[in-house]
Amino acid sequence: MPAVSWSFPILHFIKPESNFTQITTLDACTTFLQSMDISGCNPALFPFQKDEGLRMGLATITDGESVEVGQKLLFDPIKEDFLRKLFEERAFNSWGGNSYIELRTSKFFLAYNPLAVNADVFVFNPSSPEVAMSLVKSNRLQVTSGLKVVENDTLSMSLGAKVYYYRSEYYQDSFFLSDLSGTDVDELIKFKKRSGVAGDLGGFLKFGNAWIPKVSLLLKNLGSQFKNKEKDIISEHQMRPLLVYETYSRLGLGYDFKTTWGVFNAELNLPFKDIYQDLFNEYISGSLGYSLSKFYTSVAVSKYQQIFGFNFGSKIASIGIFYGKARALGDFSTQTENIGGVRAEVSL
Repeated sequence: MPAVSWSFPILHFIKPESNFTQITTLDACTTFLQSMDISGCNPALFPFQKDEGLRMGLATITDGESVEVGQKLLFDPIKEDFLRKLFEERAFNSWGGNSYIELRTSKFFLAYNPLAVNADVFVFNPSSPEVAMSLVKSNRLQVTSGLKVVENDTLSMSLGAKVYYYRSEYYQDSFFLSDLSGTDVDELIKFKKRSGVAGDLGGFLKFGNAWIPKVSLLLKNLGSQFKNKEKDIISEHQMRPLLVYETYSRLGLGYDFKTTWGVFNAELNLPFKDIYQDLFNEYISGSLGYSLSKFYTSVAVSKYQQIFGFNFGSKIASIGIFYGKARALGDFSTQTENIGGVRAEVSL
């Protein structure tokens, strides 16, 4: 199968539905059975998640060079002086966050994400400065469920699905800084609105032979109207979040190791364009997680992202802290950013 390399992607630690495990494993958690919020990693793991009740929380990047910039881009009027200052101080800025309320039952999880945000701006080309932006604000209402279809000494197999209704407000385009001289910023940056129904489908296989890796198959954002068109992705004048809003798929291979002092999970995760078409070989990720009672920690690496995090919890609350390093534009830019973030949760 041919591999593909996208020349103008944007990678994000926090995506609209990301929980703590997804963030700190770079989504390489689709085979994890002993960690937090496993059904978020793969809906096929729903039958293995036993906790019920009402939960609410949020995740955001709180420390990094881009935090203030991202917040201003999404929530404040964008001013000409602000954009010119970005070009002088820092060419690329990126920020993300999400929030959620979730009702968990033995049959399904029902969740509402009031606000998820991803903000990216890149000011480039010193001879004639140009601004490329991708700004997305969205909310979702989603339901997740799954079931075991095979359970014996030789094989455990489960299937799961997540269906969600989304509404998004977004701007994804570019313009020259010189355009600001004769045009109002509000006329250049016009947000579009989009809504629809999309979903994820997952499968999970665990074999009786401990030497055979667990296997996961995951289809993401089926039916999504967000299409990363080839002409946009390869253009130096466009930015698009990659492996976030568009339809893509994943293959996971994992092992777990149970000890007296907790459980270790390891996974190699391979992302593909659309439904198992071209392999995104530059975005293959690997993770290692450890859990003991209400404590969880993990580390993950890929070519352009590295992250470490830990979470402490109780029956009513949990707090997770993570630290990462990313080259969010991949090979297109050598600029790297160190970030810190939190994910807090309350259970009722």
